[in-house]
Amino acid sequence: MMRLIPVKQAENILKQVCKPGKNIAIVLLTRKKDRSLKIERSEHLLTVTEQGYRNETKYISFDNHEGKVILRQAFKREFPRSHEVYINSHWHD
Repeated sequence: MMRLIPVKQAENILKQVCKPGKNIAIVLLTRKKDRSLKIERSEHLLTVTEQGYRNETKYISFDNHEGKVILRQAFKREFPRSHEVYINSHWHD
């Protein structure tokens, strides 16, 4: 289920995703749905897929302390003027 949330709430969710934990997949989309950021967290890896301004996928190890920075940069790049974003998330055991 997709819902519209404020950008600040989305940024807080991204901070939580950077911490190791349950497997999760989150997709953030602009209001026009022409840009997206997909974040997938598995046991040892964070996968960040940008579609819109850039179309690329990055794989970040939790050992890499730059994960938060990479994720924040991707978020700012894909949602530069957004006040609200759509979010769709899935948790896996």
